Amino acid sequence: MKPTSVQRFFLPAALLTSLTLPPLASAQYRLPDLVSVARADSLHLAAIAMSRTPGRWGDAARLHRQSAALRAPEDTMGYRCYWESAQLSYGKDDLSSARASMVKAAAQALARGDIVKAADAYADAAWLADQQHKPREVWKLGRQSEVLAVSPLLSREQREAILKRFVHAHDDLAVVARR
Repeated sequence: MKPTSVQRFFLPAALLTSLTLPPLASAQYRLPDLVSVARADSLHLAAIAMSRTPGRWGDAARLHRQSAALRAPEDTMGYRCYWESAQLSYGKDDLSSARASMVKAAAQALARGDIVKAADAYADAAWLADQQHKPREVWKLGRQSEVLAVSPLLSREQREAILKRFVHAHDDLAVVARR
């Protein structure tokens, strides 16, 4: 049987259509990302409203953590939400949650390449660990901050500001900071 002109037209068209469907499907798959960001924003706004009431700081901190968890690593609001969660948890005297939120804030900042904020957040987490009398955590978190402080991407002033937070900075890192 000899193909007709209609079949000659539709066969390549069907093949072309089948090859272009996956990109169209992936474009539609982005919808959950938008829904996730909208939900994260609404949680953030609810947390801000709730944080104005001192008795609700724990709930506000929890909402900030939920908002941050929904955000992509490159979203600066993730850092802010974790940082605010840590502040509220500290105000509620929940040092474990404050430290955990500060560590996540540091990781979020580091994922975006913001070395100064990451180093500061690790230093804050080390201070919180010190308040909890957890020397291993103090050393681990403080060391992470110090390692970030010697990054060649930082200015001397930034490096010194970070290292100044540590009374017993390691000699090798303190020497690098003076250069």
